[in-house]
Amino acid sequence: MKKILLGLAFLLSTTAFALDNDIDETIAKRFHETFPTATNIKWYTYEDYYEVFFDYNQVTCRIHYDLKGNVISVRRDYSEKDLPVFILAKLKQKYPNKKVFGVTEILSGDEVVYEIVLEDAKTWTRVNSDAHGSMYVTKKFKKA
Repeated sequence: MKKILLGLAFLLSTTAFALDNDIDETIAKRFHETFPTATNIKWYTYEDYYEVFFDYNQVTCRIHYDLKGNVISVRRDYSEKDLPVFILAKLKQKYPNKKVFGVTEILSGDEVVYEIVLEDAKTWTRVNSDAHGSMYVTKKFKKA
């Protein structure tokens, strides 16, 4: 098992490099101008895009840029307090007895999807919502 995990770690480490030196200077400059207070910044270079992980205003973020510096997608991981009020109100109405455990917001093109993990005493429930509050359960697990 250890050999499998070690091999997987090696494979992953050879496909991405966390080196600021490999990032296009214009893209890095634009990033730092847009997010001047970002912390824990880690860049990765892939064959056809760049990926940056960082913390901004106490929210964990990830952005994919194409090789020309255009934003492809944005992912933010946060708690209930950062969820848009409209989505939170719809969520509480539809799932009144559940607590928000965490939120992943994914923006790609003109679309935004909220992947929301809810919990109660017995279950974990993952709910997806669009920006209009249309929600549906994607997974449900029983707690051990």
